[in-house]
Amino acid sequence: MRHAINLAGVYVLVCCASAEEPLPVPLGTATPGLEALSSPTPAPSPAAESQTSNSPSPIPAVSPEVASDASHLADVNAFFTAVFRNEKDRVCKMLANGTNPNEVMPVPVDHAVNELFQPTILNYFVSGERGLTPLMVAATLGHREIAEILLQAGAEPNARTKRHGTNALWLAGYAGKTDVTKLLLGVQPGSEADRMRIEVDLSAQTARLFIDDIGEETVPISSGRKGHPTPTGEFVVTNKHRQWTSTIYGASMPFYLRLSCRAFGLHAGPLPGYPASHGCIRLKKKDAQTLFERVPVGTVVFIK
Repeated sequence: MRHAINLAGVYVLVCCASAEEPLPVPLGTATPGLEALSSPTPAPSPAAESQTSNSPSPIPAVSPEVASDASHLADVNAFFTAVFRNEKDRVCKMLANGTNPNEVMPVPVDHAVNELFQPTILNYFVSGERGLTPLMVAATLGHREIAEILLQAGAEPNARTKRHGTNALWLAGYAGKTDVTKLLLGVQPGSEADRMRIEVDLSAQTARLFIDDIGEETVPISSGRKGHPTPTGEFVVTNKHRQWTSTIYGASMPFYLRLSCRAFGLHAGPLPGYPASHGCIRLKKKDAQTLFERVPVGTVVFIK
């Protein structure tokens, strides 16, 4: 039952649970329940309910250790990016601020770094290898000044990847980065290795040693036959083996000068008067021995 109660000119509707009609009560009289009835608690609006239900959950606190790890990871990815982009000033600044020159590529690889490396031969080393270092990146891309900065900061030149044991020298050699290859071999300007070079002419089947641009005797060679051509371009003597046996063909290769860490070079062997090797440059034994004894590691070899 509803009653309208006139309280000082204000009408209040009161719902009664019983059949008895309550008496009008003046305002100010202490009657249990009347105050609640005359000042009802407003129900929350649908918008307020929606706002409450959609409010984001409180963000859990991050421990200092987790925050530090995240910050370090971001710094490492930024360092690899700067090395890749040949940003010398940025690399120097990060090293001065304490970045470790021997950091390894974080795994899993950051998406932005992965996208950056994909168009290059480094793509394999971010997808199928572990242990890639900034120096390896600089060596592969031929960033000589960056490589020198990293070495001066304490980068380990002999660091190797986990799966194949690849190092910076191997990467520089295979990428054909002569300047970085010579840097990693310790060739100094004006040194014996810097003053020498060997020129190989495949069409003439000859080789010649130059010292200070002065050519010595031209000697005959036998280069790669059809199906096994000798690579052309600019290479560096990266290894010397007085006696070597081919790990591919089992052939003896005395006085072997390996070029740019690859599976070919100059060595003593039979000279039939035409290209007959599997890609190496064969020389007469006396010529191969002379070159072996005179030419130091780090000497450039031009093959055309």
